[in-house]
Order: sequence, then C-alpha cells, then structure tokens
Amino acid sequence: MARISVERRRDLLVAAAFRVIADHGVEAATTRRISAEADMSLASFHYAFESRNELLAELVARGTSDEFAAITAPLTPPARSVDPWTLPDDIGELLKAGLTSYLDSVVADPGREAAMITLAQYARRTAGLEHFARRLYERYYEIAQASLEAAAEAMDVCWATDPQELAPLVVAATDGLTLAYLNTGDRDVAERIIDSTVAMLRGHVTPR
Repeated sequence: MARISVERRRDLLVAAAFRVIADHGVEAATTRRISAEADMSLASFHYAFESRNELLAELVARGTSDEFAAITAPLTPPARSVDPWTLPDDIGELLKAGLTSYLDSVVADPGREAAMITLAQYARRTAGLEHFARRLYERYYEIAQASLEAAAEAMDVCWATDPQELAPLVVAATDGLTLAYLNTGDRDVAERIIDSTVAMLRGHVTPR
C-alpha cells in the first residue's frame, strides 16, 4: 500500500480488527487476517503494533473512548453552531439524551459494539488476558461515573447516592440495551430500557 503514517496504519488496523472480530470472533482475529482485512502486509502490522495483544488493548481504549464521546455528546455544544446552545431544563432529559446518543452510536455501528462484547467474553475465558475484560469494565464504570457527575454539575443538582455506586447500574442498563438491540434490532425495546434507567436515576437526585 502507499506510504502512510504509523498513526494512519494503526487506525486502519483497529477498524479492520473490529470488523473481523464482529464477523468471525476474536479467535479468528489473527494478525494475518486483520492485516489482510486492512489491505496491509504482515510486516506493516508489526510496524504499527508490537503484538496482537497490543492491538487488542487499543481496541478496548478506542471502543470505550468512542462510547464516552457518545454519552457525553449532549453536554458538548456543537462546534460551529450559530444558534444559542442550551441544556435541557431537567436532568432526566439530559440523562435520556446521553443514553439515547449512546444508543444512536450502537445503531450506527453495531459491529463495533458486537466486537467489544465478544472481546470481553474472549478475554474473560482466556488465560493471561483476564485483565482486558477487567479493565474494560473498570473503564465503563469510570465513564458512567464521570457522565453522572458532569450531568449533575451542568444541571446544578447533586446525587444523593455516590455516582461511583450508581455507575454499575448505568453500565448494566447500557449492556442490556446494547444486547437487546444487537439481538433483535428493536429500537423500541432499547428506548424503554433507557426510560426505566432514567426513572431510576431521578430517584437519586437531590437539589444542590
């Protein structure tokens, strides 16, 4: 392939790895197969990543980063908006907007989310890779906690329950809506999970 930067090679290999894992599973995601999917030589793979495990770690980092960006998107004003940008009047509306933004990302790229789920299950049952699954969920909890804290700060309210304790409940909800959508393609079911999650979270909000 044409001469490109290391970062671009990494981007192409990460995208290819997500596709291969989503379609064929982690076991099938060999360096050779990923390289072929990215239209690269095996030598190019090792120019960008030292090992397959380093690539798997990058998948976890990229996947969780994208999910965090989706959830927090409603807290971020449009980069080039000419209209006044305002937050909702109620934290429940903001929480629903964040979870809906996450759902939109699942709908837009179900393969990536399928790959993340497959990667977590593979790591959990593979000796020496257990830390990938553990780190993935630690990162999910961190994202949920940060999102809850940012939402409360934006709406000038407090959480009666520590966001660190609420975070696993939010992750359980996002896991549920992700699996529901991936397995059925029924967005209505996923949106009902969002509504129930927001109703639960409202019960933990208190005035500042």
